[in-house]
Amino acid sequence: MNDQIVELAGPGLQIIMYSPFAVGEMEDGGDYAARFPDGRDLVDHMNECRVVAIGTRWPQRDYWLHFSSTMDHAVIARASDHALLGVEVRQQQLCVRGGDDLFEWKPRCPDEQLVTIEDGFYMVTAMMLPVEGDGAVRIYLHFAPAPAAPELGYASIPELFCEAPVR
Repeated sequence: MNDQIVELAGPGLQIIMYSPFAVGEMEDGGDYAARFPDGRDLVDHMNECRVVAIGTRWPQRDYWLHFSSTMDHAVIARASDHALLGVEVRQQQLCVRGGDDLFEWKPRCPDEQLVTIEDGFYMVTAMMLPVEGDGAVRIYLHFAPAPAAPELGYASIPELFCEAPVR
C-alpha cells in the first residue's frame, strides 16, 4: 500500500470506507442511512468488516484522511483519540465517502476517493490529531494485514474526539 490522502468536504455524521463488493446490492438513489438492503444496519456491516465507519465530531468540516501501512510514531504521540476497526478489501479497492451519501446512494465512487490496497483483511487503527484553527480535521489510518476478519463487537459507530492532548 502506498501512502495516500483522501480529502472529504463536509462528510456528514460519519465517514465510511468499503470495498465495492460490500455494497453491491445497494441501488442507485436508495436511502440506506437506516438499513441496508439485507435489513441490517451500518453497525452490523461494520462489525463484519464489510464497511468501516467513523463518527465525525464536526459533520460540516473538511477532513483529510491519511492512509498508510506504516505506523508513524510522531502521529501516535500527538493523537488525541483512536479507534480499532476492520475491513475486507477485494479487487484492491477501498472507497472513502461521507456518511451522508447513504441517504441518496450513488454506486460509483469518485476516483479521487479510491484508495489502492492489496486484497485481504485488515485491522485498521484510526487516529485523530487535535484540531487547530479552521483547517481540515486530520485522521490517520494505519492498515495492518490480518489473517481473518478482526472481531469488533461495536454497539454503535465509534467516534473520534479531537480534544487537545494532556501535557
